[in-house]
Amino acid sequence: VLDDLLAEVGIVRSETYVTNIVKDRPPGNRDPLPEEIDIYAPFLDRQIEIIKPKVIATLGRFSANYLLKKYSFGEEFAISKIRGKIYEKEAVNFKIVPLFHPAATIYSPDRRKDLLEDLRTVKKIIGGE
Repeated sequence: VLDDLLAEVGIVRSETYVTNIVKDRPPGNRDPLPEEIDIYAPFLDRQIEIIKPKVIATLGRFSANYLLKKYSFGEEFAISKIRGKIYEKEAVNFKIVPLFHPAATIYSPDRRKDLLEDLRTVKKIIGGE
């Protein structure tokens, strides 16, 4: 789904780095527990430090909430209220754009339109539009 969405808005997949906040899917495909996020977060932090992205498009609420809290944008957000917004501040060297997780389009096909709109925002930030 993500590859199709990226292609549709003209973002080159091979120039896109995709990672997860939790590196192993929790048993039973459940949501990650706070302690699992705490265990894996330093790996994500290090990936960001090494890659030095221009923009981070978070996919889903867990990565959005982790990064927005870490970089002092707030504590806890509903993804439906923050999706597509650009979070930036001088002390942070990249922009954060929260997105619905692409899997959301499987359960709610109407979210595809929102994801495409938000990915177009990402494309503008990276200079592709």
